[in-house]
Amino acid sequence: SLTSYSFKKLLIASQETTMKKSIFLLLLISIITTSFGQIKESQSIDSIFMAYQKTDTPGCSLGIISEGKLIYAKGYGMANLEYDIPNDVNSIFRIGSTSKQFTAACIVLLAEKNKLRLEDTLKSIFPDFPEYANKITVRHLLNHTSGIRDYLQIGYLKGLGDDDFYTDNDVMKWLIYQRDLNFNPGEEFLYSNSGYWLLGQIVEKVSGMNMAEFAKKEIFEPLGMNDTHFHNDHNQIVKNRASGYIPSTNGTYHISMTTLDLIGDGGIFTSIQDIKKWDDAFYETSTFSKEFWKTMTQQGKLNNGELINYAAGLMVGEYKGLKTIRHGGAFVGFRAELLRFPEQTLSIAVFANRGDANPSRMANQVAEILLK
Repeated sequence: SLTSYSFKKLLIASQETTMKKSIFLLLLISIITTSFGQIKESQSIDSIFMAYQKTDTPGCSLGIISEGKLIYAKGYGMANLEYDIPNDVNSIFRIGSTSKQFTAACIVLLAEKNKLRLEDTLKSIFPDFPEYANKITVRHLLNHTSGIRDYLQIGYLKGLGDDDFYTDNDVMKWLIYQRDLNFNPGEEFLYSNSGYWLLGQIVEKVSGMNMAEFAKKEIFEPLGMNDTHFHNDHNQIVKNRASGYIPSTNGTYHISMTTLDLIGDGGIFTSIQDIKKWDDAFYETSTFSKEFWKTMTQQGKLNNGELINYAAGLMVGEYKGLKTIRHGGAFVGFRAELLRFPEQTLSIAVFANRGDANPSRMANQVAEILLK
């Protein structure tokens, strides 16, 4: 048995060991935090966002992902001007048309499950469309080569703006009532939000569940993207949501949000932390197959054989000689860009909550610093 003296020595030694472990853990956390928050180019990168580093203006969040690691992530400006809440890596942004890649992913997954074919026609899925829909395929919708008119433009012609409310049923009627197309399917490339809204409706028709539920089950939950969703209910509470703003004429900002519940052409809410998980999936292919990503990045082709830059919710191109896969987004008081350099295993995400932001340009500027 231990003597009282021996027991005290053992107790003191045990406490010292515990204290050393605690100190080591704190140092480790400090090192991780520092390396996560600081890279040698951080000062140059921060200078790009200089105008956003104020406590009285909205701003953005930046994420830089290199070889599977979030090497730099930072919030600039305010997520909410009413409560003085700053943007950070956990702020949730509406990312506008950057959402289109998630809509496309739902379609590609359904095709992999043999629930539909990319050559299926719009008329075969929605028989109420005019005869011209017999020539429009799912692939045409994915590539913006369908010729179908943009529902947002139709809405504007009807006197409806971003602040007005209309429903999926309204949009379907507008499109079905169109007597003609802008051009014969496959003849041209013309960006159309209607195509991606229709793809969202196709997901619901084929899967039997709203695309918000389908994407949650098939994409977000498998990837652990717990802060990402298709926002099809404007009354839904979203924790850590950044409010959208646009500049006023007097130099201040006012709120710019929407009550529209439409998804497909947009509607994704996400964060820098979550978008990294989506980017990881591009390289790991443990959740989605190589064939999945091959389809997602397969550039569209016109009837004359000409290759276009648009694939499935993604634009495949070049920036200063380097291959890029990217997409931007802009709706109400939000702007977004997700830029990937696949051969350099580098991705840059910029999500902004101010309508005067240009995330595409800022992502390019960050790339110039990192890739020289």
